[in-house]
Amino acid sequence: MATRIRPHSKRPTVDRKTALVNEESFFERVGANLNALAGLYNPLDNRTYDASPRNRVMKVIDDRSSEVKSLIKRFAERDLMKTYEEMPKNGVVSHEILHKDLLGPRLVKVVVAAMSFSPVEDLVKKGESSRFIGAEELARVKDLVAQNPSVFYFIGAFATTGFEESCRTMLVGGNFLIALCDLYDDAWRTYFPADGRWRGGARVFDLTTEEEKIEAVRRFVRKHTGELLLDELTEDFVFDELGYSIPIIREAFELMSAEDRFVRFDTSTRPFRLVRIYS
Repeated sequence: MATRIRPHSKRPTVDRKTALVNEESFFERVGANLNALAGLYNPLDNRTYDASPRNRVMKVIDDRSSEVKSLIKRFAERDLMKTYEEMPKNGVVSHEILHKDLLGPRLVKVVVAAMSFSPVEDLVKKGESSRFIGAEELARVKDLVAQNPSVFYFIGAFATTGFEESCRTMLVGGNFLIALCDLYDDAWRTYFPADGRWRGGARVFDLTTEEEKIEAVRRFVRKHTGELLLDELTEDFVFDELGYSIPIIREAFELMSAEDRFVRFDTSTRPFRLVRIYS
């Protein structure tokens, strides 16, 4: 499985409160997806394990929240508690999938980890930031989570301001896969590196429903009238930017064409596209 979504073409500026809201939403969506999942595949032993709540243990890693507190004490000039309440916490939540063989102990077989990244120092000092998260920071937190070589880790990393492109070079390892998540034009996007080991694990980090994807395509089209006027608003263009599947994009195009008499879904040439009608 892979998506070829482009990194942000411009650096989005995010303030403290927005970063906190987006961070909380990320963890909620991952948790909801995990609850809907019946089992998880472990590529290390080629077995699928029951991922229902009775076989899961959730752990919160607090190390990075302490880093946030230290930066506030160091750089915040006043209202330390208020600043902390407004701040994203760069949280890490780990869901351990346990299994017990007939005669053996109950062991962790698969871990689903969700981790959030924000440029905390900037947010403390200036109240906002557009700094991308780099590969070094991503690697440091991955190493904090993926410590057991006999366990397979499905990791979702969310950056409130987006990731540097260099992060895409370090998403695949012997016992882990990392998906990069961000928000782009108010739409959740997830970049999955190409790897057959994802299987059902990818669904945990697909953060939008089908209805939300269609609405995100609508918003995207409304913000890209130039491409529409030039007949360049193709399904491939939307796929590159949002990472949603072609069938979803086509469904959104069909709905928009049915609702707006000045827009037509052109399927006469590939890639399919939305075009403007002038009469």
